Amino acid sequence: MTSTLDPLTADKIYTADVEPRPRERLGRVVAGALDLWCAMAGGRFELTNEGHVVIRRRRDGGLELRVPAGGPEAAAVLLEVMRSQLVTLSPDEFREGWGID
Repeated sequence: MTSTLDPLTADKIYTADVEPRPRERLGRVVAGALDLWCAMAGGRFELTNEGHVVIRRRRDGGLELRVPAGGPEAAAVLLEVMRSQLVTLSPDEFREGWGID
């Protein structure tokens, strides 16, 4: 029997969002300069648009999982998959599926 205190779905425990890839200050400057150079040459490099989908605990904001997602389109797809799983899976099923200890 499930207690009303037990969360039924993982979205009661976790949030999923897209965050920029963590970089040191020099890395941000170099990526921005390369993006600008590519844009001026007529191409797209988009190093500064590279993101990660992150799973954080609701209670304290602690990081549980960071998944590299590439550009904005790929990040949006991965975010939708994770959010869908958060609302349909139990916390244990979600953790097991994504390898969260």
